[in-house]
Amino acid sequence: MKRRERMMQDLERDIRNHIEMETQDNIERGMSPEEARYAAVRKFGNVTRVKEETREVWSFVWLEQFLQDMRYALRMLHKSPGFTAVAVLTLALGIGANTAIFSVIETILLRPLPYRNPDQLVRLYETQAAPGHYPLAGPDFLDWKAQNKTFTDIALFVGWGHDMNLSGAGRPEHVVGTPTEANFFSVLGANPLLGRTWAAGEDQPGQDQKVILSYGLWRRLFPGNPAVIGQTVELDSRKYTIVGVMPASFNFPTRAQLWIPLATDSKSLGQRGEHWAQAIGRLKPNVGIQAAQADLAVIASRLERQHPALNYKVGAAVVRLHDDLVGDSRDSLLMMLAAVGLVLLIACANVANLLLSRAVARQKEMAVRSALGAARLRLLRQLLTESLLLALAGGVLGLLVARGVIGLFSSARLPEFNTIQLNGAVLAFTSALVVATGVLFGVFPALQTSRPDLHGELKGGAGGANSPGRRRRFTSDALVVAEVSLSLLLLVSAGLLLKDFFRLRNTNIGVRTEGVWTGAIQLPEANYRTHRQVLNFVQVLLEQSGQIPGVDTAAVTDRLPSEGGPNYTVKLRGQLTPRRSGRPVEAHAVTPEYFRAMGVQLLRGRLFTPADVQTARALTLRLPADAGVELSAEQTNAMVYPAVINESMARHFWPNQNPLGQTFSPGSDNGPWREVIGVVKDVRERGLVNKAEPEAYDVLDSIPGLTRLYLVLHTSLPPSGLTAPVRQALGQLDSGLPLFSIRTMDEVIAGQAQGQQFLSLLVGSFAGLALLLAAVGIYGVLSYVVTQRTREIGIRISLGATRRRVLGEVLGKGMRLTLFGVAGGAAGAFAAGRALASFLHEVKPGDPTILIATAGLLAVVALVACYLPARRAAKVDPMVALRYE
Repeated sequence: MKRRERMMQDLERDIRNHIEMETQDNIERGMSPEEARYAAVRKFGNVTRVKEETREVWSFVWLEQFLQDMRYALRMLHKSPGFTAVAVLTLALGIGANTAIFSVIETILLRPLPYRNPDQLVRLYETQAAPGHYPLAGPDFLDWKAQNKTFTDIALFVGWGHDMNLSGAGRPEHVVGTPTEANFFSVLGANPLLGRTWAAGEDQPGQDQKVILSYGLWRRLFPGNPAVIGQTVELDSRKYTIVGVMPASFNFPTRAQLWIPLATDSKSLGQRGEHWAQAIGRLKPNVGIQAAQADLAVIASRLERQHPALNYKVGAAVVRLHDDLVGDSRDSLLMMLAAVGLVLLIACANVANLLLSRAVARQKEMAVRSALGAARLRLLRQLLTESLLLALAGGVLGLLVARGVIGLFSSARLPEFNTIQLNGAVLAFTSALVVATGVLFGVFPALQTSRPDLHGELKGGAGGANSPGRRRRFTSDALVVAEVSLSLLLLVSAGLLLKDFFRLRNTNIGVRTEGVWTGAIQLPEANYRTHRQVLNFVQVLLEQSGQIPGVDTAAVTDRLPSEGGPNYTVKLRGQLTPRRSGRPVEAHAVTPEYFRAMGVQLLRGRLFTPADVQTARALTLRLPADAGVELSAEQTNAMVYPAVINESMARHFWPNQNPLGQTFSPGSDNGPWREVIGVVKDVRERGLVNKAEPEAYDVLDSIPGLTRLYLVLHTSLPPSGLTAPVRQALGQLDSGLPLFSIRTMDEVIAGQAQGQQFLSLLVGSFAGLALLLAAVGIYGVLSYVVTQRTREIGIRISLGATRRRVLGEVLGKGMRLTLFGVAGGAAGAFAAGRALASFLHEVKPGDPTILIATAGLLAVVALVACYLPARRAAKVDPMVALRYE
């Protein structure tokens, strides 16, 4: 710096000597000393600009100027703490929301799966005549695995999890296990944190008493003890040896808390036509999805020819594992990103308006600096430095906002194959967003402010029709109109989603929700080996539950409405063709009182009776699993169980016929058969948004092998009071069984609408923030107008203008801006509704009531924002205003 100071002193001395020499020459030409000095300075030019231009050729001058700009910007922001605080907070909300949403998008959409060569991993499904992807049948999987030419390997697993009772590590508790084939972890390319994964052959009966723990379960039950390998735990009363612990990054399938071997012998995999299994595959190098799809399609076509009755119209589908895990979340996340992007634009418009209003107080400063030689580029750089400092402060504070917003996503149903975090990619995005935001909201005010009216400002004039003040007001008005338009767009989007959520939440799915208590029980196969043991347990449980005070109906089912379950294709008795219908039928096993407990309406025929239960039990106990004998095809064909079907099944399989007395067979061409004894109203079994599918209800006694049971109680008292007495009754039956998944039916329905609720509330929050920012923007513009026109208002009042007229004019200006914004926003809202069509189920995208309601809300908020500065204008004291500068 000393060297630079000496150089500056030398430069000033040279300039001074040059002017003095020129002055002396002018004196010798006959000018007076004063005229000679003036002429010399005029000939030399602007001294300050010459100094700046000379300094720019020196090395690192840009760094010195940058530091000067930074110090000056900090001083100016420090002098206006109110402006700085409002601007930084506004930007922090916008930048923080964008950072939070991007961190989720980076985690789910952009970051690859945490497995080896994740692009080679795919998910395998079967297809049928009805639209959609379905689980695989075990025998089909074995054929796919043996005959394919495009996969290095494929593995089978139970995707929805297997409920188990864990003991041996403290108090017995319910856990979710995932049975997998022995090659499951090798196909994924996942390595354990401790121990090992499956060895070859450990998925065969008798060799499958091994378990691998998830990181979370290991930390919770064994507090991170590395000596856990080799210890044993009891799962469903069977001893399992812990052979491995997976790392925290491994979370597939998402609900899994532990993994056990899946028996893959032909007996355990079931029959063709029974779709229950999930499969993943690893493609060979340089093999694409289309080639794998074509390969499996050839195999599926071959199987259809070989098994026409069981594989009728059964095809194959190959989906990238990452795309399968992301599912419908992609569109939701992109929509949320668009929403927070609009909020950030509104925040930028708001801060730009604040800068324009602040520029009024800096007009003379800019004029003086320009008159002293500061180039326009220099002024622009200084003003943009202040904008970038504001954006940087907003970005730092926004990171704290983002951390808080990320916590909200724990309640959302999003894929969890990676951990959401503020990593390097997110910080890089935030940094780029800070720079872009600083330039975006700073460039227009900087362009306006850096071109001052030198003549008008230095002489104290007001400027003409094309003065910078008039241009600033036009720019400010345009920004407010844009804010209102964007706010209306967000409000309409939020209104559509909220209305759809409330309608979805109140959708009648075919069962009653009030007064219904549900709880799940998992029966361990080691203790309940036979069907008779299961039925005796159910009978005693129903008797004891029915005696609980307040319970008027008790029932047991294998699934709850709206949560999905197994299905099968059926053959109708008397069909001339051996082929099955491609339309799958929902399988549902219940006790007779289920329909009464759930309020399912009977349309035709009758419901199950005790006589039907006895018939079903007697037939089922004759099956080989309990009787230990082989039944002939004729004997099986003669077995007819009672069944209740829903109206969709009756309409699809027996159109224009009486379905009562008709028979059909699930899972086998030769029975056992089901005879339709009744038809009930449709129930939505697969979520709230999916229409009812054909469904058949079996007597619970006719389905052997059930281990997961749901107890359903209807009560006239608050359902929450039933949990304690049910636990007591269950403890008397079997003290080792935990009661889990305790919910009222209303909570079950609410859980199905949770994703829509989260999306609507999140967009609604962004819309509320946008509305607040728009109101602040309108208030700021009108306050600026009132401040600029204080003298004019004072003169008009002194000349007789009424305060009501002044109030009306200011209100009129604000409402005109709002009206223009609403007009522009209405067109955008119509387009937004179209874009939201895939997220709406019960509401039309162009719902006029939402547009009218949101526009009215925006108008009311704008009116309040307009009233405050209008009221201040109407109270202007003429004497004070005439002295106002």
